[in-house]
Amino acid sequence: MKKIAVIINPQAGSNNKKFLQKLIRKLSDSNQVTLFETMGPGDATEISKRECNNFNIIAVAGGDGTIHEVINGINNSTPLAIIPIGTANIVAIEAGITQDVTSICNAINQGVTRKAYIHQINKKKFILMAGIGYDAKVVENINPKLKKIFGKFIFVWESFKQFFHLQQFNITVKANHNSYDANWVLITNATHYAGNHKITNQTSIFEPDLVCFLFPNLTKLDFIYNLFLILFFGNLSRSDKIISFKSSSIEVLSTTEAPVQCDGEVFDKVPTFIQSNNEYVQLIVHS
Repeated sequence: MKKIAVIINPQAGSNNKKFLQKLIRKLSDSNQVTLFETMGPGDATEISKRECNNFNIIAVAGGDGTIHEVINGINNSTPLAIIPIGTANIVAIEAGITQDVTSICNAINQGVTRKAYIHQINKKKFILMAGIGYDAKVVENINPKLKKIFGKFIFVWESFKQFFHLQQFNITVKANHNSYDANWVLITNATHYAGNHKITNQTSIFEPDLVCFLFPNLTKLDFIYNLFLILFFGNLSRSDKIISFKSSSIEVLSTTEAPVQCDGEVFDKVPTFIQSNNEYVQLIVHS
């Protein structure tokens, strides 16, 4: 019998109550399960930091934002399990975790783990990506109440609105002893983006590499072309309109106030310093 702490974000997703109740009942059949409900931003970090040494497994019932908080509190010896109830659930997609009660419980009971690499952004940890410019502005403008009601649709609507302001940011990226200018910057440790859409085959959360995509002179036509590459090829690197490279140390500056999103949540403004130093968490995956 394992001691499992389940950190629940009650604001994540919608219509998840019955799903969670069924999952927790099934998980409790063969384990000692303790529930911790978050009350606001930062709670998941504090709970995971306080409880990770008291339990065999920390499970997160939430989306990528809640997972982002947990990885900033958990150590690398306590396994982390994902119960996907968020809007995008990219970490779950990367780990092959589906929203199925039986398969989630089987994965947790079997306890097979892989190293999921995490990186630092302004001395905080992240597991998926950081975006500066276009997508960060989309995230910044999302109303949390409307997000809970409309889910992914609200992101589609806001993305369309920002489509008419693609060149509003002037961003400079310094990496690998070079300097680049762009309107939008996406630095990713994940294969997927905005849900189950593949954007690269150069990395995943189970690899230590950070891939940086720069979008210079971003026009509407270029944006549509890049979207086409994502939808039909799953690989932004095919675009000759984009600069891409790998780096373990990336500095981002801007002549204008540019927002930053991290793991799909509002993070900060530039300047931003992103670094990879081979930190990881033990993520429970399907065997």
